[in-house]
Amino acid sequence: MPGLTGTGLASVLRRHRSDLPIVLVSGYSGPLLTQQALAAGVSELLTKPLIRARSRTTLARVLHRAA
Repeated sequence: MPGLTGTGLASVLRRHRSDLPIVLVSGYSGPLLTQQALAAGVSELLTKPLIRARSRTTLARVLHRAA
């Protein structure tokens, strides 16, 4: 995404749709990303490498909350 980070995109989406569930997937992790993701309104954060079971439960949880 040239010129826009994942947390930046989440902030833009959140301004337009406050009810939209957002799952951020990143190859980076740590307290700074977690803090930025929360501030941007990210619902859940998944880090790479993706683990199928964790991805599945995270998506199910986010979609269940949105329903």
